[in-house]
Amino acid sequence: MGLDCFRLTCLRSGPNMARQEQAPLIMVGQTISHFRILEKLGGGGMGVVYKAEDTSLGRPVALKFLPEKLSGDHQAVERFRREARAASALNHPHICTIHAIDEHEGVFFIVMELLEGQTLKCYIGKRLFNTTWLLDVGAQIADALDAAHAKGIVHRDIKPANLFVTSRGQVKVLDFGLAKLLRPLASRVSIGATGADTATLSTEAGLLVGTVGYMAPEQLEGEPVDPRTDLYALGLVMYEMATGRNPFLGQSASSTIANILKEEAPPLVQQNPVAPPELGRILQKCLRKRIDERYMSARDFALDLGALRRSLDPSSRTSAVIAAGPAPPLSISRGKVRALLMFIQLSYLAMYALALYKFHDVLRVSHDLYGSLMLGGVLLTAGVLGVPVRLYQFTALAFDYTDFGQKYRWLFPAVLLFDCVWAATPLLFLGQLHGLVLLCAAALAYLPFSQRMLLYSAYANSGGRSSAFQAPGK
Repeated sequence: MGLDCFRLTCLRSGPNMARQEQAPLIMVGQTISHFRILEKLGGGGMGVVYKAEDTSLGRPVALKFLPEKLSGDHQAVERFRREARAASALNHPHICTIHAIDEHEGVFFIVMELLEGQTLKCYIGKRLFNTTWLLDVGAQIADALDAAHAKGIVHRDIKPANLFVTSRGQVKVLDFGLAKLLRPLASRVSIGATGADTATLSTEAGLLVGTVGYMAPEQLEGEPVDPRTDLYALGLVMYEMATGRNPFLGQSASSTIANILKEEAPPLVQQNPVAPPELGRILQKCLRKRIDERYMSARDFALDLGALRRSLDPSSRTSAVIAAGPAPPLSISRGKVRALLMFIQLSYLAMYALALYKFHDVLRVSHDLYGSLMLGGVLLTAGVLGVPVRLYQFTALAFDYTDFGQKYRWLFPAVLLFDCVWAATPLLFLGQLHGLVLLCAAALAYLPFSQRMLLYSAYANSGGRSSAFQAPGK
């Protein structure tokens, strides 16, 4: 398991293509400088994080150690220093606070605030995102990036694993280890400024700076980056939050790169029919291939998110923080929705089977009540044609097809037609139901609309387990 879902952590899981390094040999219970190590929180390719107590100030902190085998790697050490310099230059509520950087027996470590919660990666694809919460998260991250950009810092590695959601609903930007300094920094941490502050470090030596699945086209092509590069990545993260999938993620790094450079992200409404169209416009502007067609600044992006937030809930304030993470719009889980829909499909199949088995009785009652075989014939035809439609729906739900929500948009007209015809079935029981016939018919006619609402709620914001594209580490 990676670090992303640990209860207490402020560490990223490292570049996707980095080899896991051995952690420094530090035992829980030891005291390093004036920090007493309490427990190990986790580790990744570029660091190991411990929970510790600052004995001088009596406060809990997180210590991030550079792996021992990387201590002699000049690039790794400079990246570690860059992370401390960049983050310590920023004093912002949505950026993880760096207190100091130190060295112990040749191993460097960073002292940072201790966070409680989970990274955004732990939420995506597992829970339904309320649009209001999504907009609040985007605005908080944009505000943090605006502060970084004002200091001449481009993060260059914005992704779900580097965005931490605290237990109180506050978002923190992590890991400035790949940050690009557009101008010299006056750091509050004394580590010795060097020309390496703007050196190019990569996920795989000599190739790419950042995490491939969230890189902007200019990063992949080795072109100069600026604040709009971070806005591309943030737009991509929000698109993934809204749909449950990264639209450019391929089966290999090469196919992912090709998708980012050549393909356009599908319109948001196609992947999430309940998302506001304006949100789709905002995210499409972030995801422009040409850097000059994107938002000019994180502040402009945040203003558009705020305007959309107010239009959805005029009585709320844009600065409101939704505590305890995303609130799903339904009170029942995705699994229960699928189970209910599968039961409905089986019920229809049972009704079709009974009608076809008793087709002589269906035709006879139709003739006796209405003097014609037409009603019985239409119902039997609907039953025959409805069987494959119901079987497909049941299979898609049982195997959790990742794109079923999108395909159902095309399937729904046929479902609606068959169900409206089948709603006439109670007319065969006029002698038994009397006045309840119309009520039963109305209930059957409404059933396809209620199914559509439930299905879109279950599939609009997250993909199924059978997706052909799997994110690294998932």
